[in-house]
Amino acid sequence: MRISVTILQYDHGIVRQVLDVVGELVRTHRAPQHIPELQEAVAFLEQFLDRFHHAKEELFLFPAAADECPKIAGTLDHLKKEHAEAHGTIGTILKAIKADDVETMETEIRKLVDLMTVHISEEENQVFPIIENELQLETDATIHAQYERFTVKEFGKDYYQAAEEFANDIQERLLGPGYFKGIA
Repeated sequence: MRISVTILQYDHGIVRQVLDVVGELVRTHRAPQHIPELQEAVAFLEQFLDRFHHAKEELFLFPAAADECPKIAGTLDHLKKEHAEAHGTIGTILKAIKADDVETMETEIRKLVDLMTVHISEEENQVFPIIENELQLETDATIHAQYERFTVKEFGKDYYQAAEEFANDIQERLLGPGYFKGIA
């Protein structure tokens, strides 16, 4: 087990939870009734997904993995392009919300949900297993320390707790308690 990978998988859980909420609102045609909450959720994704999670991958894990796991270097480049695409899509969603362009907002939310669902699956099923097998333990420890410093410096020591609370809160406010568990 590599802690640097486990932490990113944990991030994926938070990202999926928020993506599931916004995706469900669009899928069930309830997005127009929840524009302020959608703006809040997408702003959270802009920070947590783009500026936090993707930054950790691109600044710390991917460069080390490219060195120690060269057979996935091309895939890592592809993943970085998807990060850029997600960044652009999030920006488009936020602009559509501000312009009260519900059609574009919904289209771009679907695009983001689809992109990140495939992206996360690719990372977890194809890339992370190789990193788990080939990344040196010393490198993993270094990356973990880099994550910790980055998190505290840029987001604060309690950032994970705040992110979890936000994901749970937005799900409960928009979909109700136990929505995805079938315990509504």
